[in-house]
Amino acid sequence: MPQADRGVLPPSTFEPDTCGGMSDDPYLYPGTDVLRNIAGIRDPAALEQFERMAVLQRSREELPDAVDISVAGYRMIHRHLFQDVYDWAGQDRTVNISKGEHTFCLAPYIGVHLQQRFAAIASENGLKNLSTPQFAARAAHHICELNAVHPFREGNGRVQRLFLKFLTAQAGHCLNLQYIRPEAWLEASKESFGTGDCRLMQAIIADAIIT
Repeated sequence: MPQADRGVLPPSTFEPDTCGGMSDDPYLYPGTDVLRNIAGIRDPAALEQFERMAVLQRSREELPDAVDISVAGYRMIHRHLFQDVYDWAGQDRTVNISKGEHTFCLAPYIGVHLQQRFAAIASENGLKNLSTPQFAARAAHHICELNAVHPFREGNGRVQRLFLKFLTAQAGHCLNLQYIRPEAWLEASKESFGTGDCRLMQAIIADAIIT
């Protein structure tokens, strides 16, 4: 899907990178690149460590196996993981953000593109009754599209991976998240967003499915 169709600015009209400490970013402490957080931590390394441990703890808690494959379910996963770190956990971001030269879905369009994405998954019967290669290909496509939307100010990749676990289980497959290296996931996400090629993500998902 072309970037403009996702509410993403084409390369020639990218918005400034609001992840880099922009003074008008309400998610940051003024004059810093540190996200406002519940613990009031101002040191970026300390916040990174606090966030990692809090999310790890929440990820070990049980979520219902039947988490809705829906916009509400997707937001619930973010809220569950980040509820101890950010008071906006589970809420769509209100600012535009970029990584490198690529701008993610513009904030006003996040809701509509999430609705469209989950409607597309539903139209494919939740990816049920597919072989492992077929499932990996379609799941990779939808994950890459969700990455392009990037609805949250922080934590999108972790939400994508946990969502993938529920999507895989409800489609009748078994996924081991320990087989997915975050660095490889990040590289596949960059590749798909920059070029539209989801094959790296497809390979990562296929390799993580237990057959």
